[in-house]
Amino acid sequence: MLFDIQKIKELLREFPGLTGKQIAKKLGYADKSALNSFLYNQVEGLKQVEWKWYEDDEYVLNLDVDTWIDEDIFEAKLSAAGCMLGTSARRCRICFPENSRILLAAGARVIALANQANCSGKAVELDFRKCPSTKNFLDRLGFFEHLHPDVTVHPERPTKSRATRYRGNSDNMVEIASIDLEDFDDSMPVKLTRKFTLHAGREYYMAVFTIFSELIGNVRDHSETPFPGFAALQLYKGKRRHIQTVISDSGLGIATTLKRNLGTFYPQLYKTLETSTEDSDVLLVTQALKKGGLSQFGSSPDKAARGLGLKRSQELAAKYDAVVLVRQPNFELRILYKDGELTNITLKKGLALIKGTQVCFDFFLGYD
Repeated sequence: MLFDIQKIKELLREFPGLTGKQIAKKLGYADKSALNSFLYNQVEGLKQVEWKWYEDDEYVLNLDVDTWIDEDIFEAKLSAAGCMLGTSARRCRICFPENSRILLAAGARVIALANQANCSGKAVELDFRKCPSTKNFLDRLGFFEHLHPDVTVHPERPTKSRATRYRGNSDNMVEIASIDLEDFDDSMPVKLTRKFTLHAGREYYMAVFTIFSELIGNVRDHSETPFPGFAALQLYKGKRRHIQTVISDSGLGIATTLKRNLGTFYPQLYKTLETSTEDSDVLLVTQALKKGGLSQFGSSPDKAARGLGLKRSQELAAKYDAVVLVRQPNFELRILYKDGELTNITLKKGLALIKGTQVCFDFFLGYD
């Protein structure tokens, strides 16, 4: 039986990640075994990942799960697909499965990764054809306003943003807002804090405002992000209510920022680090998180460096049952708090490259 490789490629371009059986059904091939044999022997132009077929000149990140897509699932799928920013493929596609639902922390990583890949010269596509409800939710959150205009969306992008139309009307979210180095919005920490304390309590207003101000200010002052960072907040209900807040940029990363003048301002710490390794980056960021007092500009005159606001973030988190995630270009630290105490810090190394820093807070408010 003859198989048309061009038709197969065209099919996979439109529907990446089909199995041999699915290809046979869509193209009307009766002999599935013969088709599978043909596909395995057809090396040029095709590739197989986890029993699914793709066109070889296209990188595909397929978020095919039947549960909420959180940051862990996103990272696992990204790791399985390989580094998007490092691939030689000219076209990159992120596919959302049928009935998929995505948490804010994972959606923020999608924005950062897609924008960075686009700016590296790749043709990037986001495919929502199987899950229009997810596309509608992300539209309400402001996702597409912060996705580079050259990134292709299937089906087409919303022509009128629901986030713009209804901005500020929901008690459960603060829509994604730009942290623009050229046009900084000073009201952003206030908006996040008001929504946070609406659910957590007014007694935390000043502490939360301080943290959001410092972290957003760090993006403005230190990140050197080549395009605007962003911040957003979402309340999730269910059995255990929690507030998730994300602050993201595509800049230098915490360790790179601190290393610039580490030898000058912190010579003792500098001596303990091998400055070009991932492990040294992990140690440096952990130091900033746990002990604070680190800044690329050294200590202030009173010897109390404000650093990057990370230690203050942890002190706030300790008042809640909370998880704080700090993702760097190729590793992530997860800090867990329970009953007002820091109970665990875990590390994920060797992550696929996403430039910059993403800080995500999950504050748990109790059971409904």
